[in-house]
Amino acid sequence: MKLAHNFRCYGLSLLGGFISVFAYAPFNFMPAIIISLLILILIMQTQRNSFNKLQHFLVGFIYGIGFFASQLYWIFYSLYVAIDTGLIIAVLGFIFFIGFLSLYLGLLSLMFNLLQTRLVVYNLLFLFPSLWVMLEWLRGFIFSGFSWSDISYTQVNNQIFRGVFPLFGSYGVSFILASLVGASYILIRGGINRLNGKFLPHTSFRLTGIHVVIIFLCLGLIKDNSYTSHYGKSISVALVQGNVSQSAKWSSNQFLEVYQRLVAKAKADVVFTPETSISSFAAYLPVGYLANLTSLAKANNASLVAGMPLIVDSYGNYVNAAIALTESRQPYYAKRHLVPFGEYIPLQGLLSKLYKIIALPLVGLSSGADNQPPLVLANQKFAFNICYENGFNSELIANAKQSTIMANLSDMVWYGKTIAAHEHVQLSQARALENQRYFIQDTNNGLTAIINPNGQIQSQIAPFSEGILVDNVYGMIGTTPFQQYGNYPVIICCLLLIMLGLGLSFPRQLPHCEPFE
Repeated sequence: MKLAHNFRCYGLSLLGGFISVFAYAPFNFMPAIIISLLILILIMQTQRNSFNKLQHFLVGFIYGIGFFASQLYWIFYSLYVAIDTGLIIAVLGFIFFIGFLSLYLGLLSLMFNLLQTRLVVYNLLFLFPSLWVMLEWLRGFIFSGFSWSDISYTQVNNQIFRGVFPLFGSYGVSFILASLVGASYILIRGGINRLNGKFLPHTSFRLTGIHVVIIFLCLGLIKDNSYTSHYGKSISVALVQGNVSQSAKWSSNQFLEVYQRLVAKAKADVVFTPETSISSFAAYLPVGYLANLTSLAKANNASLVAGMPLIVDSYGNYVNAAIALTESRQPYYAKRHLVPFGEYIPLQGLLSKLYKIIALPLVGLSSGADNQPPLVLANQKFAFNICYENGFNSELIANAKQSTIMANLSDMVWYGKTIAAHEHVQLSQARALENQRYFIQDTNNGLTAIINPNGQIQSQIAPFSEGILVDNVYGMIGTTPFQQYGNYPVIICCLLLIMLGLGLSFPRQLPHCEPFE
């Protein structure tokens, strides 16, 4: 009976984690993240005294498997279909990746159990959110970091959280959201107890209600706060979406004709092509191709920024770059946060032979410098980032503060018609909100979009189609509190709350407080 009960708990954990995917794009059913986290809290609370440490870890770990596998199934697609690694390598790579990410939530469940006190309000309103955010933050930089799936991204379209992003950043949103979920558990459980005629801890119930009211009052007061303002007149931008297939991009020269034709048709102040849209080094392109592409843009009185690999020194080192081809000296931004196993090879001595078998293009990139100046185009300063760099909010602050517009060049062809492109746009929406700047996102096959400083998608082009998105944007000047202080206030606050939990967890230091159960 006990074994069956344990497996029911694990099954419920897996289901709870899986439900979370519906809160993210393209589904955008925001209550799903609340339901998902409530299930996790329910299991951790009801099994608090009956599970041992390993079982508590497994509750979080299994929840993590459902949580990450449902959102990131496209990792398998990328490995098996796009890269063609073979089924065994794709399955093993996916299992390893999801298993590694799930360790964070296993640690969350274990630490929450170990640090819980008899103060239910503290446990669920402050300790749980602090642990969740700390582990999100750690996941964002350990082993190069992977910040997709942060729960704050489910709220980029929720206007009530609009003022939190530029104030405390995405981790601040995660903390408040997790705290509100903890409060929901207390209120729901307290209401059920009352209906069943059981003991109701009035103090905990009332304090939780006050906590929720204060949060929503504060959210309402700050949601329209603006820290930036328009700079200069609006400019027109043209985002070229070539919709070039994987095979055509890397195994033929079809992309040359596509982008030459589209750039010739693009009429705007600034024209963008996606990440590695020109997939060959300049030396391997047909003679005069880049000069002709530049001339076509200049004929339309446009500045042209092209995504392409660039050799940067006499040793043959190369970078993934966004190059302003029409400007004198052709300034460029070089991608600095490289994808491990995709753009550089960790443990090269062990894995180099495997990569020769897979023959993945552009492995061995060099990273760009940390503090690269914005590119000046059409009298505006553009802060570029490439591919999944839009997921690392602290790394974009320095360039964003110096810029008036932010731009991301990406190639989503690796992920087919999975939900990866939709999730990628959510990351860009969060960055637009944090920095209160227009965020331009140009991709090869979707989703190409322009996001306004309120994080709303102003315009976009249909995915998996060839075309050009033309729209107007404004440069923005001013510094948000998040740009000023970064993630430090939230992370320090979480550390202090966890340390408080360590102190309160000693029985001799606990004041008398009735447990919630």
